[in-house]
Amino acid sequence: MTNNQDLESRRASVRALVKLIAGAAEDAIAAWERDLGRVPSLDDTPERIPPSAALQRATRVLDGATYQLAHTLRPTFFTVMDHSMANIESASLRVATEAKIADIVDGKPDGVHLDAIVAQTGLDKDKLGRVLRMLSTKHFFREVSNDTFTNTRLSYALRAADPSSAFVGFMQAELNQKGFSNLWEALTDPAYAHATDERHSVFSWGIKDEMPDAHLFEWYAKHPERRERFNRAMTALRLGLPNEFYPVASLPPNTTWCDIGGGMGGVLIPVAQTNPKLRLTLQDQPEVLAQAGPHIQKECPALFAEDRIALQPIDFIKESPVKAQDIYYMRFIIHDWPDPVAVTILKNIRKAMSPSSRLLIHDYVLNPPTKSPTPSDTTPAPAPLLPNYGAGGARPYVADLNMLVVLSAKERSIEDVTKLANEAGLQFVRFWDCVETGIVELKVAGA
Repeated sequence: MTNNQDLESRRASVRALVKLIAGAAEDAIAAWERDLGRVPSLDDTPERIPPSAALQRATRVLDGATYQLAHTLRPTFFTVMDHSMANIESASLRVATEAKIADIVDGKPDGVHLDAIVAQTGLDKDKLGRVLRMLSTKHFFREVSNDTFTNTRLSYALRAADPSSAFVGFMQAELNQKGFSNLWEALTDPAYAHATDERHSVFSWGIKDEMPDAHLFEWYAKHPERRERFNRAMTALRLGLPNEFYPVASLPPNTTWCDIGGGMGGVLIPVAQTNPKLRLTLQDQPEVLAQAGPHIQKECPALFAEDRIALQPIDFIKESPVKAQDIYYMRFIIHDWPDPVAVTILKNIRKAMSPSSRLLIHDYVLNPPTKSPTPSDTTPAPAPLLPNYGAGGARPYVADLNMLVVLSAKERSIEDVTKLANEAGLQFVRFWDCVETGIVELKVAGA
């Protein structure tokens, strides 16, 4: 039986969540007005600036409190049903991107009738209409009148030229079809259940008939069109860019910065724009650099015109990067690999470092949901949220399962990264809190 004191405690918890939502919404409004000059609308075109730290902090609380409040008060089965059927929404997003619906309705605020959309896509009218109506209910597209659709801020991001569209395709066609849909099967297959290497991941289980004992990047070598899409998709990940949190702007002129596994330059370009006096090196596989060169030339032509950047191929599992750089930087790289391979990569970098070099490992950071992190680590969540912000801090945990499925890899805590670094002859210097990601700064041990 629930007593009066317990009832009041429950009411107080719900009201505290409402208060957090109101405060976080005001913080988000202030952040948008400061960064964009206005509060956004779902009918806007997408913003072209990465989310500021203030906006990320506000929406972290907003997401966590809204989710916790709704799931406290709504019937239990509604939540179970919604989560069980979440794949329907993601599969529908793939339909929209593959059929280029956002491109078809682009620039037509009065909408495009379903008949005209069907004429361009060749898809069945009834089936496509039902997909678009469900997506419109979730604010991906807007049905301006019966069977007439236009873009919203969310669906604008699904246009073919937007890297978010590539991200949808990558998640659906690679990770969901060949990975997550096979999670239970791989967890119960004796040959895969307890394996910890990248060639016996859940994704490897999904491609075993095509390529036995292969990992994602080996599969990409045989599917270059998918690899190209993956590279574009990674440029959509603009959370917590280092120039927002690390003192990039104050680095001395001619400081050397080497981005290892830097893809198409999605991080290096804003770093270069923040401090135009840096000397930059982008290292990745040759086929990635072949995409990166034209992309950088388009987005920041001054880098080549002023000879401020060099593109150097590398296999960072087998080779060391260019020697004696002031800053070595890796973003969403170490999390791709199981511990033994991660240590090998770190040892290769250690060989290239000088005593004054710094290595910045930039990944998602896992904070346990059972205890608050220390003030020197990350900002603790306000009560009654879980210490790790619950749903507002869930992306690192989703990413962790993503890495488990794709490469038998993982996201890590600060302590996990420090342990790997110590095995590689590196020493912890400092942690830089980038809201849901973080930078672990390392140096040569004893330097």
